[in-house]
Amino acid sequence: MDFYSKIPDLMDEGIIAIDSEGYIKIYNRMAKNIFGINFNEGPSYPEGVIKDGDIVVVADNMLGADDGGMTPEDLKLIGVNPCGVELGYAVVAVGRKGDKTGQGYVKFLKPDQMANELLLKTSVDDIVIESHINFPRRILRIKINDKIYDYEYIWAAGHMVILDGSTKCVKFYQSKGYTSRKEDMKFILMGQPFKGKGRYSKVFETYNKHILELHSDSEVVRKLLNVACGKEDDIKGVESLINGIPVRCSIKAVTDGAERIGAILEIVDITELKAMQIEREEALITLKKLQDKMISEKYKRQAFKAIIGQSPKIKQVIEIAKKAAEANSTVLLLGESGTGKNLFAEAIHKASSRRNGPFIYINCASIPENLLESELFGHEKGSFTGAVSEKKGKFEMANGGTIFLDEINELPVTLQAKILHVLQSKSFTRVGGLKSIDVDIRIIAASNKDLEQLVSQGKFRGDLFYRINVVSITLPPLRERKEDIYLLIENICNKLEDKINKRKKLSHEVYNILYNYEWPGNIRELENVLERAMLMSGDIIQPGDLPEYILRGNNGNIHGKALVDVKDLGPMRDIVEEAEKRALLKALKITKGNGKKAMELLQIGKTNFYEKLKKFGIESSKFRNNSS
Repeated sequence: MDFYSKIPDLMDEGIIAIDSEGYIKIYNRMAKNIFGINFNEGPSYPEGVIKDGDIVVVADNMLGADDGGMTPEDLKLIGVNPCGVELGYAVVAVGRKGDKTGQGYVKFLKPDQMANELLLKTSVDDIVIESHINFPRRILRIKINDKIYDYEYIWAAGHMVILDGSTKCVKFYQSKGYTSRKEDMKFILMGQPFKGKGRYSKVFETYNKHILELHSDSEVVRKLLNVACGKEDDIKGVESLINGIPVRCSIKAVTDGAERIGAILEIVDITELKAMQIEREEALITLKKLQDKMISEKYKRQAFKAIIGQSPKIKQVIEIAKKAAEANSTVLLLGESGTGKNLFAEAIHKASSRRNGPFIYINCASIPENLLESELFGHEKGSFTGAVSEKKGKFEMANGGTIFLDEINELPVTLQAKILHVLQSKSFTRVGGLKSIDVDIRIIAASNKDLEQLVSQGKFRGDLFYRINVVSITLPPLRERKEDIYLLIENICNKLEDKINKRKKLSHEVYNILYNYEWPGNIRELENVLERAMLMSGDIIQPGDLPEYILRGNNGNIHGKALVDVKDLGPMRDIVEEAEKRALLKALKITKGNGKKAMELLQIGKTNFYEKLKKFGIESSKFRNNSS
């Protein structure tokens, strides 16, 4: 080798020079290092070929992408059943060459599931085998007993280790440059010979080989060939992938006078730079997701702030509603009249990604049947008597937001088909119109009746019921969440005080009566009763300020039930102490452990209150976390 021929190997960049026909004339040491040609690192093994009975371990982060064109069917070559596996999936598998389909082991993930890792661990002939993909670190790892074979990837790679079926020794493992050496996974599995490694590696002669023998067809290789034959001019600073390796390259023409005789490709390996860029991009994506989650949680807190209650039942319903707000699915709110279905519908809208769009409410029971279709879908001018101009319907007004169909159980059967059509096609026509109007809406429906029963009675379409019953939320009646009554009373009274511009208190007897009443009309009934009482009472609301039906609401007793009942007769002192203790316990239960509110309810001073707590060994803190 003369002086001039050594110069390319001294350069820090990879250099590949080809003639005008694409045959390699220079392929320097750095280029060979970049593309893994003459790989002689790691354990040694001689050249060979896969045989039936050999144990094969696979780790492929994107099936079909950079593995020689593997398909799910190719997994059958090692006895793996490919059922469920598709191109682009991440796959880890263990099998034997030539085994019957189904005898191998496989796990796989869809592209949208590749967040953390995929691991397959098994044992074959007393050999402990692991095939592992670490997606965040971009490492394909195959472990044979204690020996680890790692392959780092940027975009995609197919990693494989083969054990000799007889000796159980490693006879092949995937390494950098497998594309240049024609050792892609599929080629090896199909029986193509592989080259030796380590002390068995042989110098791979590149001189006078065509560029496409070493490098698969890619944009950069095509440009190199075009520049070499004079079809294109020089190219500078292009980033691309060659054999799956990220590089920055420039292409310069080689001329002899006016004749184009070839081209030189200068290459810099930017694998580490790309890895850093990807890590940065992923960090920014993670940060954006975290910010979006924090913003979403903020909107959820604000949206559901109007729903008052700390009972387990209402908390559970709120959590379901918050999850429903994250999606765009149709929601069906069920529950008795007055349970707050309209509040929940609006909260779901405000907590959703549609929060900046309109929220349109319509009560299907309050509009006459002959006007309902026009109200929902609008009408064209002259479509019926009185239609002097065109009118947008509620569905059109809700475009980009949410429409809330309250009491959907009252919707005429004739209109149910049209609602179903909107759900299926996201489009409708106005009354008297021919043009289809597309809308982007979310539908929330509510019913105070059992829709399934109405379906069985033929009063509600079954197909519509199944369409709106994607996320079903049943709101508990007030009688099933009695521990929320004190909070509800306080919240309602504060609003009413602002409305009537007066400050009023409730006597402990009134609290007791309201707590023990069954509230068939739920929160709406409670609001009406309190508003009447505040208008009719003096500074303190007394039992006489309540409607008589409330006073007679519990077994006909005018004053309802007391905070405590005398269970057994005995010494007066014992009766009084037991009554005091039970009154304290019930007051703390009603107020969820709030000492100040319990004192107000019992109408006793702070010192007396805490002395009695100490006397009876009662800890108010226990009532703050215990709603039973």
